[in-house]
Amino acid sequence: MLLNGKAEDLSKYSKIKYKADKFIQKVKQVWEYSDLQIRCVYLIGDLAKKGNGVFSVAYSTFQIMFEQRFNMKISLSSVRRFFALMSKLGLVSVHKAKRKNEQQSANIYIIEQQCEEPTQAEEKEHPIENPSEHQNIISFQEIKDGEQKPLRKDIVNKEQVHNEQTIYEAYLEFKKQGINRNLFDRVINDIKSKVNIKNFKAYLYSALRNVVHHKSLKNGTKIFKNDNLSSFYEILNS
Repeated sequence: MLLNGKAEDLSKYSKIKYKADKFIQKVKQVWEYSDLQIRCVYLIGDLAKKGNGVFSVAYSTFQIMFEQRFNMKISLSSVRRFFALMSKLGLVSVHKAKRKNEQQSANIYIIEQQCEEPTQAEEKEHPIENPSEHQNIISFQEIKDGEQKPLRKDIVNKEQVHNEQTIYEAYLEFKKQGINRNLFDRVINDIKSKVNIKNFKAYLYSALRNVVHHKSLKNGTKIFKNDNLSSFYEILNS
């Protein structure tokens, strides 16, 4: 259990030379987040600055800060799920903490990953171009109360958020079974192109299980007669 304190005190637990933009860049490489979730990422990026990649906040406090910052509602359950997601991806680690009086306090969060700085050799081989002053770059500082613009034109409804959580959990499970990100995305895109799927989770997991089974067959010799799943095997063989 770690000892809580001010941001300056928490910096002793830092594992990296933290840079918010590098952290956000890494997060976006790992998964495609909803509008709600990506705003949580920006808030984390800001909270971790003073502690060099380490911060402490209660779920309820994070909820209040989020709603004040973005003028958007978020439930406590969504906050908990989001931090659990970040932990499962290995981007942030969660640690129980106590105060100096030994009483338990809010968790301490440590940033575990961010995009690495290029070496001098890499910089010489692939020089970084300076962005134009007029280039539209979205940063946390640009998102102010009452002034933020939606990251996408469409509004993420409850069903979409639920499906994204399902997709995320499925990816974590099936990447351990040999389905890489590229193949997983191709399966997801194929499913999204279909209509009238009554149970998205059941359909997704059924498709992925069959893809895993198909991959395990030698030379794909077994023939499946289920027309609804045939497209997934075409994906594998394409």
